[in-house]
Amino acid sequence: MSKKVTVNLFDITWHQTKCQRLSDTLDEFKRLPLDQRWRDDIRLDTITKVPADALRKLPERYHLNFTKRRDIGPGKLGTKAPISDIHLQKDEDFGEETAAIYVPSKKILLVLHNQNGIGPSRMMAYCNALDPGTNRYFDYVAGPRLESNIQTRLQGMRNFLSVEITTTVDALQASADGVAMTLAQASSAASAKKITVALSANETRKRTNFLSAAKAIQFVKSMSRQGDDVTLLKVKGEDPTTGLKDQVIDLLKHKVKQSFSANELDVQNHRYTEKSRLWLLDRALRTWI
Repeated sequence: MSKKVTVNLFDITWHQTKCQRLSDTLDEFKRLPLDQRWRDDIRLDTITKVPADALRKLPERYHLNFTKRRDIGPGKLGTKAPISDIHLQKDEDFGEETAAIYVPSKKILLVLHNQNGIGPSRMMAYCNALDPGTNRYFDYVAGPRLESNIQTRLQGMRNFLSVEITTTVDALQASADGVAMTLAQASSAASAKKITVALSANETRKRTNFLSAAKAIQFVKSMSRQGDDVTLLKVKGEDPTTGLKDQVIDLLKHKVKQSFSANELDVQNHRYTEKSRLWLLDRALRTWI
């Protein structure tokens, strides 16, 4: 069985009166030289504004290629030789790439999943940091698009009984959600990197209390934006669309995404080419427009 790659779909939101359009921010980054685009360990290497293509039925979009610096990388392995160092220049590091497409007319972001790359939350944090230390503050947020029926069920769910989550502590802190921050602080004393927790309103076999619906939904939404750092996210409650109680929604299973064979990507010098990765994103975009 060939390896699969996944394209995930996200909706981008921001404060309309206090924050400029994301496309304007991308244009500003593009005008900066590469050495001035670093924000912590992330740099947006490729920013290409692609005109609409009526023949292929594609809208105007931005082709993006993010890079994350890695201090520690792999070794070089020969068939008949032991693993050895890959020698880099003094000012060089390893880099992980993540390709994405932003469509201004739809305010959607498509991301080609890379387990070691940059997730949508860090992409938005990067864009929010366009002008660090100035009076310009941006608040771009990438929220995963859920299947329409699941979104309806989640919005209408009431009498929340529990929320289960497995995630990194870093993701809890990055979410800026009150419940998540409390969990992160509670686990910090043990130097935990990852946490699995169930927030339950009742003891076993009892059903007299419920979680705060507003806080539960806010927590779930904030954590669903943290990308691949969250590996389990389930809610349990009463589903008004069916009238059934004790219904469980596994949000990670219902994100809008597409899978492709990795064989559709071109490989040169042991790397997937940027051109083929963006081509695959364009292909996924056509099915969502």
